[in-house]
Amino acid sequence: MVANVNPKLLYLKLLDPGALPTDFRERIERWRCGSGTFRMNVALAELPEFSCLPGRQPGDHHTAGIILAPTLGYMERAYFDARVHGWSRRPIIELVIPSTLDDSLAPPGAHVASLFCQHVAPQLPDGQSWDTHREALADLMIDTVTGYAPNFKRAVLGRQIFTPLDLERTFGLVGGDIFHGALSLDQIFSARPMLGHARYRGPLPGLYLCGSGAHPGGGVTGAPGHNAAREILADLRPRPRRKVAAH
Repeated sequence: MVANVNPKLLYLKLLDPGALPTDFRERIERWRCGSGTFRMNVALAELPEFSCLPGRQPGDHHTAGIILAPTLGYMERAYFDARVHGWSRRPIIELVIPSTLDDSLAPPGAHVASLFCQHVAPQLPDGQSWDTHREALADLMIDTVTGYAPNFKRAVLGRQIFTPLDLERTFGLVGGDIFHGALSLDQIFSARPMLGHARYRGPLPGLYLCGSGAHPGGGVTGAPGHNAAREILADLRPRPRRKVAAH
């Protein structure tokens, strides 16, 4: 069996607790997860027209990743703001408009865009719920983009919102973590997902981990799956029989 889910979800939610060694279970309980991102998809009546590069006809910049983060100081404030308040009052936003490359994604003249927004806290301070703040934060993201592209807000026809809580409930991403676990020094390389179990195998024979919670972690690489497949094939390959000398 091959699992492409967060190690914490696999070993603590999808398996019988009694099937795991106690020390392994205690260690996986300490696996740290959490997303600093808020995701949105929007339908647009027209392309955003940026103040720095006017024009609503498709341009090269519309086909690229557009990052709204003017200075290093701005990005630093966004990070610390989220730590204190739960989200950045002046967020970092990466905007991509895939319909400029694939016109089948939207009706003629219209477009769809994806907003990758930072920073937000997986759990809000003082016991607040993301369900209470999701719409207000979505408004903030749209207003932020509108500050750079004045026609953006009025061009939005509809929006789909994913807070860290939405990402967990919808896709099973624990804490909204798209990387299936924090990519910190104690959770990478031979410690992913833990020391002694980094070769895509856990304590249960025949159960393999192939997702972002395995080495080398998250990102659009396919490397964890590639490496896991290599190990699975090695385990399935028939081993040569030992020849016994006749006497």
